[in-house]
Amino acid sequence: MSDTLIVIPTFNESATIGDIVERARLHGPVLVIDDGSTDDTAARAAAAGAEVLALGARRGKGHALRRGFEEARRRGVARVVTLDGDGQHEPDEIPRLLKVSIEEPDALVVGGRLTGLTEVPGRVIPATRLAALRVAGFFIDWLSGVAVLDTQSGFRVYPASLLAAVSPRRGGFVLETEMLLRAADRGVPIREVPVTPIHFEDRRSRFRPARDGLAVGTYLAGRIVTRWAREAFAGAAWVVGIFSPTRLRHRHREMYQFAAPHRANPPGWALAVGAFVADRALRTIERGWRSDHARGLRLAAAATAATPLLLALTLGRRALTTGGRDPLGAVVRGLYSQDALASTLASAAPRPAGPGPLAADYDVLVVGGGPGGSSAATFLARGGLRVALAEREPFPRFHVGESLLPANIPVLERLGVLDAVKARGFLVKYGAYFHDQDLDVGYQFLFREGKPWPAYTYEVQRGEFDKILLDHAAAQPNVTLLQPATVERVAFDDEGVTATVSEAAGVREVRARFLVDASGRDAFIATRHGKRRPIEGLGKVALFAHFRGGKRWPGKEEGNIRIFSFEPGWFWYIPFHNGTTSVGCVLHARTVRGREGNLEQLYESLIQRCRGLAEALDGAPRITPVHSAANFSYRTEPAVGDRFVCVGDAIAFLDPIFSSGVYLATQSAELASAEILKAFRESRFEACRFAGYQKTIRRGMEPFQRFIRHFYDPSFTEVFLNPREFAGMVDGVTGVLAGGAFLRMRLRMRLSLEVFFMVVRINRWVRRRRGLTTESRFTW
Repeated sequence: MSDTLIVIPTFNESATIGDIVERARLHGPVLVIDDGSTDDTAARAAAAGAEVLALGARRGKGHALRRGFEEARRRGVARVVTLDGDGQHEPDEIPRLLKVSIEEPDALVVGGRLTGLTEVPGRVIPATRLAALRVAGFFIDWLSGVAVLDTQSGFRVYPASLLAAVSPRRGGFVLETEMLLRAADRGVPIREVPVTPIHFEDRRSRFRPARDGLAVGTYLAGRIVTRWAREAFAGAAWVVGIFSPTRLRHRHREMYQFAAPHRANPPGWALAVGAFVADRALRTIERGWRSDHARGLRLAAAATAATPLLLALTLGRRALTTGGRDPLGAVVRGLYSQDALASTLASAAPRPAGPGPLAADYDVLVVGGGPGGSSAATFLARGGLRVALAEREPFPRFHVGESLLPANIPVLERLGVLDAVKARGFLVKYGAYFHDQDLDVGYQFLFREGKPWPAYTYEVQRGEFDKILLDHAAAQPNVTLLQPATVERVAFDDEGVTATVSEAAGVREVRARFLVDASGRDAFIATRHGKRRPIEGLGKVALFAHFRGGKRWPGKEEGNIRIFSFEPGWFWYIPFHNGTTSVGCVLHARTVRGREGNLEQLYESLIQRCRGLAEALDGAPRITPVHSAANFSYRTEPAVGDRFVCVGDAIAFLDPIFSSGVYLATQSAELASAEILKAFRESRFEACRFAGYQKTIRRGMEPFQRFIRHFYDPSFTEVFLNPREFAGMVDGVTGVLAGGAFLRMRLRMRLSLEVFFMVVRINRWVRRRRGLTTESRFTW
């Protein structure tokens, strides 16, 4: 089976499609997406050897490409080549794009017509079209931070990892612009390969300026406004940062040293202080004004301000074009120069720090090699950064948090480890069963089809699973694994971070430009430079161990996690593929403090008190010691800072009732990596640069936390375990249990959950009327 699929969207291209398909087939299987053609395009494509997918009605190029991407993902190909069916792309040049794609499997490769190798007479791009390409290209380069001359080219190679990570939402000709910008947002490498520019003067373009041009312009306008708002916020934060306590202390120390010789002469001392302040102010302004980022902003500001003039010139172009002079072309060449902008973007590409006494050994130091740290290292290395990954324990090692969520699967696919996880034979999890002993009611939630995530996930033994992720990260060309290695302390400065690392060979200093705290519940940054705040009411203790054997349910129920609630707390029951079972109890800390006997005796007594669990474990011997974790629910402050971000449990840890830990770790690592890669492109590492990331993570945790707090309320439990297919309530609840509410909660899910919680409030009122308890068991 080929690892490449060539996708050609077409509409009424009968004159050219046969020749295009015949030449493209030399380089891989061809899939033609017929967008409702009214001629014999489909028949000619099929006759030439292509597989044809007919859409029936014209839906636009964007929809056709989406269908092609979906088919490519279904087939499991490594990359997708796209080119037009109208003859404006040379199929013979496909190998040149594929060569770059094979060398960089995660790169988006663009065939650039504006740096073409040759121009065939009579087949060149018209001046008006060329001007439009350059204007769009200027703004897209500025928005993406990547210098690509031909941003509108449809001749591309999309890596499977990008198609798995990004589901395009736009249609028409906007899709290709959206994919390029979203690829840059995620730190995906973008490579431009010169191709032959071809334009047939006697053939009408499918691009409709009024409709398609307006759509692309509107999309870009929205992105431009957002970018300027972010720049304004960053500028204000930069000004405020000048007066931060750390910088003030440093400048005051320098100022006092500078003025010290004049202490005996007050006028001279005041004059020296004034001269020092003026000098530092001028230096700061000059440094900011001359920076590449500031030069790029000035170019973008001029281009933005000139856009109304450009539109006026476009409308009156024929009247103004006299004597061979083209004012439109002159404006574009002068104000929308991609070459000038590229010179400001050059320093934004990820690269090692320059020479000097504090030159960095690495671009990023990742503290912790669990799922969050391994994922961050992989994503950052793919973006071209040099990463040091420090893990203090040898792997494999025992760890709980063994039940994944369906939303984990797309992240694992984007990481490139999903095949390895499948090959390990982990037990498939199709849902979750909840049972309340006091109410004597239970319900099994099955994950649903037709979602952005699959209807399954896995129960994993963390020793094996974490090693898969760590080995995959260590195999990346730009990753250096330090294991076992303990990061003892760190010191931040304006240029980066210096870490003291303890290894078997001794203690040494490691210098990096940025730090990712993926240390898990140790919360490295928070315990040394911030605060770790317990979440009120969730002061729990967990006792857990592994058993050999244990009951297995038939069919799809075999791999499902089972939650047993009873008066002192609740148990998890997670079956594994090797016949062992993870069993843990979450209970209030005061129950542990008031126990008689040791923790093992308490653990065994709790099992006997939970009838459903005791029955499931009948005859199953415990094969590990009883482990414990206390006060595990917390939030850390800060989660981001100057030259650092936290991911996973280093940000917060919630009650494990809904198995969110591994998903939050890997997903936050992916989001953080995208922001870090953008920060390296922009050479901006201040805390405000990562405020959006922190907000996304905090907001994403809210649905889980809302369910956790209500889980201990009998009014909630009664509704939760007796769900009704009303107003999409079960679908909404199952979506949260699958992890689907973290990144983006769709309006339908949001409304269905509000209906669900309204029913919970009504049930609380009904229970009060009936004299039943409504007191939350939150204080377990």
